[in-house]
Amino acid sequence: MLEDENRTMDENMENQKEQSFAEEHMQEKHYYHEQVKKAEKKHRPWMKYIATCLIVSIAGGGSFGVGLGWSQNYFSKPLPSDVSTAPVSAAPSATAVSSTTLSKKDVIKTVMPSVVSISTTIEAQSFFGRIEGSGAGSGVVFYEDDEKVGIVTNNHVVQGASEVSATFDTDKTVSATVVGTDRDAELAVLTVSKADLQKAGVNEVTVAVFGDSDAVEVGDDVYAIGNALGEGLTATDGMISAVGKDVSVQGSELKDVLQTNAAINQGNSGGALVNSTGEVIGINTAKSVSNNGAEGVEGIGYAIPSNRVKELADILLTEGTVPKPGFGIYVQNISGEMSNLYRLPIGVLVRQVIPGGTADQAGMEPGDIIVEVNGRKIMDTDDLSQYLENLDIGQTAEVYVIRDGESSVKLDIAVGNMNEMQ
Repeated sequence: MLEDENRTMDENMENQKEQSFAEEHMQEKHYYHEQVKKAEKKHRPWMKYIATCLIVSIAGGGSFGVGLGWSQNYFSKPLPSDVSTAPVSAAPSATAVSSTTLSKKDVIKTVMPSVVSISTTIEAQSFFGRIEGSGAGSGVVFYEDDEKVGIVTNNHVVQGASEVSATFDTDKTVSATVVGTDRDAELAVLTVSKADLQKAGVNEVTVAVFGDSDAVEVGDDVYAIGNALGEGLTATDGMISAVGKDVSVQGSELKDVLQTNAAINQGNSGGALVNSTGEVIGINTAKSVSNNGAEGVEGIGYAIPSNRVKELADILLTEGTVPKPGFGIYVQNISGEMSNLYRLPIGVLVRQVIPGGTADQAGMEPGDIIVEVNGRKIMDTDDLSQYLENLDIGQTAEVYVIRDGESSVKLDIAVGNMNEMQ
């Protein structure tokens, strides 16, 4: 009798456990992840080591162990990717993209020829000697003349690359030259020669039409075109989710970017964000990810507005750099806690003065606190950065600093080009 009762109690407990387990799993949320089949790789004993050294950006591009502490102020110094050949009689010519209302399919077919796949070779020194890795990204053709074709992409796609190539028409790859970069704006410009295009069999180059990004509104249909996962050009669709966003991309502060829910994946960096009339209204740059970089965030991608791209790409093509007014100093904000603890005035603390820079020549010292420039009160690094952007290189600025926590010192500092002082 006792055994029967114990058996009944055990069965009841098991039933309760099974019911509890079933209820628990009915309440669970299950997430299904699309799996991308990877190409088979040759097994080499040192590949795991390379994998640990090679850091690929969230939205594309690759580099070895690159520090992510990019400069967020214009005045601060940055911290210490089947070649078919055939003789062609005619030089490549450019065909401008039409800007008329198009179907989704026609938009993609029209704009895709102006987007190229970019491949990079990256070299680094390791404990085992010099090792080599690779990266992949995208670019958009924005310029053409009798000798060359200009391509705009993201700076992080080509940063640290020893070799860069661009693939046209799906399978025609030519060597590319990085002619200009802007780390703060996250843009770079490459060129390829028409002679090389001829040899590769590229007879016609399509130059993208850039639209007015200021006219973009939330809800507009858009398409992201690029070299996703480094597997060739693909397209995704979505809409504009937000405009005028300020985001930090690997430490670089980007202002007024476009946000979209069109899928942007590794390799899409530098590709085109296109509107429904076939105009490029942004250069895809990054996507949001969770803290562990694996899951939790979907449909939040960012693109640099086309108006900003057009402004800087032409300068990078001809000048190589975009002039950046500055004093040649490292700076940081003085927090309220620091101000109270050390009885410091509110302003911008000079952490380091670049030797030979204009601030150094004017007598500025590490530890000085900048409180005023040309009569304008300076409260933080954003104030100083924004004010310096509006000054002309060569102009002299009247700068007041607090030195040793008490004495006010006036310095006459010439505005220099930070590109020449770094």
